[in-house]
Amino acid sequence: MDSELWLSDPQTAYAEWQRAEATGADRRAFAERSIVQHRSMFARFHRYLEGRGITVTDFGTDHIDGFFADLARDCEPGTSTRLRYLKLMDRLSRHLALLGLRTDNPAASLLPREHWPDDEPVPVFLWPDEDARLQDVCRTVTFESFKELRNRAIVALLLGTGITAAELSALSVDDLDTGGSRVSVFVRKRGPRIARRVPVDAFALEIVRKYATARAAMPASDTLLFMATADGKPMKPVTLGQCVRSALRAAGAAAADESPRLLRNTYGRRHLMEGKTNEQVSNLMGLSSHRTATRLRETIYNAGELDGQHPKGEAGSAA
Repeated sequence: MDSELWLSDPQTAYAEWQRAEATGADRRAFAERSIVQHRSMFARFHRYLEGRGITVTDFGTDHIDGFFADLARDCEPGTSTRLRYLKLMDRLSRHLALLGLRTDNPAASLLPREHWPDDEPVPVFLWPDEDARLQDVCRTVTFESFKELRNRAIVALLLGTGITAAELSALSVDDLDTGGSRVSVFVRKRGPRIARRVPVDAFALEIVRKYATARAAMPASDTLLFMATADGKPMKPVTLGQCVRSALRAAGAAAADESPRLLRNTYGRRHLMEGKTNEQVSNLMGLSSHRTATRLRETIYNAGELDGQHPKGEAGSAA
């Protein structure tokens, strides 16, 4: 491969390298799904470097630490994500060194400190009876203020589409399509997650349409679908968390992690229980691998849920 391409267009260079030459620890070529995931991971890392004026030929351990601090806002703690990125950076640095484009490998000193988790944490989710109560809360359509309507519509959209908090915060007015019988949101590509159009589950349709009408009537200087202030400031993660906790209290539900991630996992688990495959749920959630869907499906088998209720004597959510 022409080493100049790494200097002019690193993402294209990475894609060509993955396709033609890159191999895993067993010296076998990566599978197609792994290639897609690695390209998404590299794209996110490259965007981080590019936004700080750093190139793939001169990033160091301080830039890796900064990237992981940025990544922590979107990724679950205790998973293998950090190690997977370090392995990618290690392979990348060694390849660039072979091409004469680097003289060091900053990931090499960090890898020995990492290890594959012995047992990844059980995903947090709501049991079906709690999910049903929260859906009922989202069917409420009478509110005293626009803010109350906005907050409940946020919960309805998170629970009814499985999108992440960051994806919801980035939605524009045009990304929500309420014109037809199948209300949907278009989620733009973000980091390793793929772009997709997600239909809104039936329980959330009325409140989402009501919010869209109210939002369209508001004068605003920004096109964001959900705004923290009238002048167009985006929603903050802490505010989204408050929306979720308030709705959970109204539904008489609780969880160890009462964040938007709880609603995302509940959405994925619900659709698995309804008969969708791991691949279908992964596509709906914008995931390039089936890891999350597999872990969610394991919680269904382990709980032995047959009647839509959580087992007696257990807490109302998994930790």
